[in-house]
Amino acid sequence: MLLVNTDVHGNGEDFARLETIFREERAREPETHWVILGDVVHGPDEGARRERPELYDYPDSSMEIVDAIRRLIVEAPGHVHFVLGNHDHGHVGGPHTHKFHDDEVLALEATLDDGARDRLRDVLSGALLAVAAPCGVLLTHGSPDDSLSDLAALDTIPLAIAEMSYAERTVMRALLTAYGQPDEKSRTMLEQVSASSGLQLGVVVHGHDRDETGFFKEGRHQLCPVVFGAPRENRRYLRLDLAARYATVDDLHDGEEIRRLY
Repeated sequence: MLLVNTDVHGNGEDFARLETIFREERAREPETHWVILGDVVHGPDEGARRERPELYDYPDSSMEIVDAIRRLIVEAPGHVHFVLGNHDHGHVGGPHTHKFHDDEVLALEATLDDGARDRLRDVLSGALLAVAAPCGVLLTHGSPDDSLSDLAALDTIPLAIAEMSYAERTVMRALLTAYGQPDEKSRTMLEQVSASSGLQLGVVVHGHDRDETGFFKEGRHQLCPVVFGAPRENRRYLRLDLAARYATVDDLHDGEEIRRLY
């Protein structure tokens, strides 16, 4: 079994619920995997919490979530996979984001002591950039374009922007910050990555976007399940069968593979 969630942005309650689901699934099936698609840090500011309480009224538990991921990776080696988001990237060489603060990297790190800052950077610097599953899904934070052709090349991309080549920056820009792609571009990218990886990939599952209904499909090849940015009752995660084959988003159904968090 494969569990997948997208952005939580410091929501400790949502992350704890996801962890509970993972533990329950793993108790039934020890080979259950959990992929966390980034942007675990940077919760809403007071203004956002007041203006949209149904979406944003929660305390920022960014560091507690990072520590939980660190613990889970040790506790369940090879079964918990953390994929870098653009907000996470800011702490390890990427651009500093400004969704809820002028500089969210500085705002979070100012609340941490040296030990916590070291743990934060240790977890985020060890993140993956993508996960490809044998059931036909490519898991990323943003929605990659056709500049991505070989997953193995991601292993050599430095996290510091200043150290990236132009081609590497092009791949990373879409991988971390694209909200979606034209369907033909997604299909081409999936064909390229399938050819280089030996997997038959048909669907990109990504985060980085919001939808108050809890998920959306774009074309035949992109799906975004939503935790952050949806009301509590609409938040979704994925529960996928690793032995299945998801050729298009039509194979992913609300209430089956697409599940409510609460």
